[in-house]
This record gives sequence, C-alpha cells and structure tokens, in this order.
Amino acid sequence: MDNTNLGIKFYSLGSEKLDLSKLLNKSEIDKSKPIIPSKKFNEALNSVIKKDINILNDKIKNIINDIIKRLIVLGISVDFKNLDNIENINNLINKMDELTSELIIKKENIKVGLFTSNKRSLKEKIKQFDDNIRFLSRYQTEFISMKNEYNKLSERNKIVEGTILLEENESEEIKREDPLERTINFYMNKQKF
Repeated sequence: MDNTNLGIKFYSLGSEKLDLSKLLNKSEIDKSKPIIPSKKFNEALNSVIKKDINILNDKIKNIINDIIKRLIVLGISVDFKNLDNIENINNLINKMDELTSELIIKKENIKVGLFTSNKRSLKEKIKQFDDNIRFLSRYQTEFISMKNEYNKLSERNKIVEGTILLEENESEEIKREDPLERTINFYMNKQKF
C-alpha cells in the first residue's frame, strides 16, 4: 500500500470515508471498525466478474467446437451436450479424460506388423491419434486453468455479495468516478497487498 496512486474513495470506516491514496501505511487504519465497500463499487466489481465468466463460457464453446471438428476427422462422434458452460467444467474435464482414454485405446488397437497391408495408412492413423491425444491433453490443461479462474471469480463474487453495502449519501466526487476504472485499479493493486 506504500506506492498506491489510486486517488479513489470507495471505502467507509464507520461513518468516515477512506481515501486509499492518502494512506501511507497499514497502521493508520483503525481495525476495530469494519471497512464497508461502496454500493457502486460492488456493482462495478460484480459486473466485471460476470463479464469474465461470460468470456470463459465463450472460450469453452470455441474449444468444444474445435475438439468436435478434430475428432470427426478420426471418425469419433462426441456429445458435449450441457458441457459448454463454465458451471459444468468438472464434468467437461472428466469427459476430456474419457476421450483421451478412448483415443489411446483405439490407437493401441491398431497393429502394424511385418506382413500387415496398408502400413503407411495405419502409421498415419497412429500419428493422427497421437496428435489428437496431445491436442486433447493441452485443452484439458486449459480447462483446468479455466476451472481455477472460475473458482477465483466465484469466491470474489461471494465476497462481494456477502458484504454490507454503504447506503449513505456518497460524495459527488465518488459518483462522478467511473466504476469500471475503480474496479480495474482494485484488481491491479490487489496483487500488491
């Protein structure tokens, strides 16, 4: 908090507004009184969290479409019904495990021996399976990171919903400030603490 240049006021300590840009060290805060975030700040933060969740949903839909296209080339039909939502990410990760296992089993069932006909096409098919197994593993890792991000967003959303909102009259300066700018500053400076 030493080098903050927030210049915004969105907290209340009891009945007194706090300007985080003027606080030089943490000892100046009276910890016996609760810090209450402003209603406008919480609305802006909640809006940004919802947008982030929608972005994750869009990414999942795009990845699923890409997976379906790749697996159709191998002759595998996959149903991702009700799995294209971030709330079902655990089921989607499990589905990716199943798909990867299925591809490994199908690849292992392709036998290429000395007297096998169509060796070239069989070897190419094995190579396609290997490429798609790596492809699915990469996307499964991405789904796991999306799950972690979603869990963070959900926790932040619970914190925002669980806080007591400041209902009193806010100063004109606070009302003129852009809520999105305050939210962005909040996220950027949160890592410094």
